[in-house]
Amino acid sequence: MNDKYFWGSGSPNGFFSCFDLRKNYDGGYTYILKGGPGTGKSSLMKKIAKFTEENDISCSRYFCSSDPDSLDAIVFPSLRIRILDGTAPHIADPVYPGAADEIINLGDCWNTDIHKENKEKIIEITDKNREYHEKSKRFNASAFSLYSDGADICHSCLDKEKLRRYASRIATKKIKRLSSKIGIENKRLLEAITPKGFMFMRDTVIENCDEIILLKDDFGAASSLFLEEIRNYAVASGYDVIVSPSVRGDKSIRHIIIKELSVGFVSEDIFMKPDIIPSKTVYLNRFYDGEKLKSHKVRLRFLKNASKELMDEAVSALNEAKKIHDELEKLYVEAMDFGRLDEITENLKNRIWNSEWFTE
Repeated sequence: MNDKYFWGSGSPNGFFSCFDLRKNYDGGYTYILKGGPGTGKSSLMKKIAKFTEENDISCSRYFCSSDPDSLDAIVFPSLRIRILDGTAPHIADPVYPGAADEIINLGDCWNTDIHKENKEKIIEITDKNREYHEKSKRFNASAFSLYSDGADICHSCLDKEKLRRYASRIATKKIKRLSSKIGIENKRLLEAITPKGFMFMRDTVIENCDEIILLKDDFGAASSLFLEEIRNYAVASGYDVIVSPSVRGDKSIRHIIIKELSVGFVSEDIFMKPDIIPSKTVYLNRFYDGEKLKSHKVRLRFLKNASKELMDEAVSALNEAKKIHDELEKLYVEAMDFGRLDEITENLKNRIWNSEWFTE
């Protein structure tokens, strides 16, 4: 499978990423790309991903939430090799230089004289881009603050035991126990806040899941509890699970994929409407106390509308930041020696193909 995920997303606290691809040394190797915008980091990764797939080597792609058409990382599980963008906001440096990781400096392809000529423009545009990202962060934080208020109200109206019993029935029906071994939870972002709005990696779910269960829940209080039960039961039953957490940065769960069972659980709330045709749709409002919820009706309507408007402003600021970033890229592209970049790309292809980290 050639899965697609987001490397991270904007959040109330700035850039949020739920994992570090280099956290646990696995005997493999990591190439860390350095260089400014427009230096070909994403293009290099796309070419190498295409090359490996043409040679029947699976590749997982991790996309940039600030520019969903660009890659932030690629991973080859069978080779135990990773290539990642090591620049802000996901700065990475070698942990075991030369032994398990190294820097590929695309800055070597620059004509520094052109950068000197454009110095004032580069500084001005970079600072302007940062301002829009900070603006997006503020709107993002306000939107999620109101969303959290709504989630707290819904949580207080939730019949938790009834929901847990239902989740347990679904779990025992869909998940057959394998053995006494414990499964592994892998955190991957299937959704992110982008200049195009909330985006969802639908292809990854569709390609891995013959059965997709859609959970409808405006503020996510019930869906997160439901998914916690599914996650716990699956892991205890010996299955590895892919868990997509909320970009709020809290402990709530948004989506789950159990590849071995070809089943996925996807959440829909006020911010994100997955463009997906489910096998089954579960309306979780039936697990709330209707009378209690009704007493908060006006407040919940306000929180829903206000949080959506604030999130629209956060997305609008990201869109402006993307336009400014495109201007910055043009200045760096002007200074690039793309012939030299092609040489670096071909060299990296050869190193990967002849890699001693290949696992038979």
